[in-house]
Amino acid sequence: MGENKYLYAVTRIRALETKLLDKAKIERMIEAKNADEIIKILSETEYGSLVSEMQDIEDYETVLSKELSKTYGLLREISPVPELTDLFSLKYDIHNIKTLLKSSYLGEENDELLNSIGTIPVQHLQKMVKEKDFRDLDPIIRECVEQAVGDFTVNPDPQLIDVTLDKCLYNLMYKNAKDNKNSFLMDYISVQIDLINIKSLVRIKAMGYGRDFLKKVILMNGKLDYAFFNDVFDESFETLIDRLAFRDYGKVVEEGISNYIKTKSLTKFEKLSDDFIFEIAKKGKYVAFGIEPLIGYLMAKENETKMIRMIMVGKINEIPNELIRERLRDIYV
Repeated sequence: MGENKYLYAVTRIRALETKLLDKAKIERMIEAKNADEIIKILSETEYGSLVSEMQDIEDYETVLSKELSKTYGLLREISPVPELTDLFSLKYDIHNIKTLLKSSYLGEENDELLNSIGTIPVQHLQKMVKEKDFRDLDPIIRECVEQAVGDFTVNPDPQLIDVTLDKCLYNLMYKNAKDNKNSFLMDYISVQIDLINIKSLVRIKAMGYGRDFLKKVILMNGKLDYAFFNDVFDESFETLIDRLAFRDYGKVVEEGISNYIKTKSLTKFEKLSDDFIFEIAKKGKYVAFGIEPLIGYLMAKENETKMIRMIMVGKINEIPNELIRERLRDIYV
């Protein structure tokens, strides 16, 4: 069948792309007087039916979660290779496992932090963590969870749960992309890993941690290996910028890390990183058939819900419009 197997899926996606929020609507939301006005704007869009169910302004998070869940459900339904689009819902499974493990160890109830978008029902994960029986998990995830549980009994630091399971997430994502021989996804994930590792390096140096912690944190399968980060560990941030100047994301590093040197904040680096990754995803608009349009649309919806959330939080907290605008990511359409 070749790429023809994507014909139906891509046709559906092209129709859905026309319903994404455009710059004009985003700008209207930024200029809205308050959160109630934003809800009115959303009622004119694909979010309308969900908005009509809201009982209170704070219900916007439920609206965004349901819209995103609907998007993932649709992609599982129409994708001829659902395991590839499911790569991106793995992060919700890992988030849920991390939340449940930490809650279990700390004796807390944090069910409001759990997300239903993942591939594993929340109730199943709750049962697994409660019984400490992870046999039904994917072997790679199971090994990481069991390692995290074992490590925590020796060193009860919740941060180590994050470190272990984040490594697991990106290892599994890259492995599945490689197993399916999908070069687009392999590149997409590798670049994401590099930018996460660069941010981790900066944070580790800022916190005064040593190379031992660096080795635990650095993710594999990036274009930059652990040896690179080990080599630059004792160098200045200016040297890091120079070493990465000719990478595709060299400008992201230069502007983001330069801003960090001045402000001690990674917010700009994170925004620039997100925009750079999103530009890769946007290539899906220009591919006739294949997984790219599906991934591009999925990332567009993820990005769209993030922007709505940021604007809503800004309005609720009376943050100036210009500051909200500065923090927003790029859009797909």
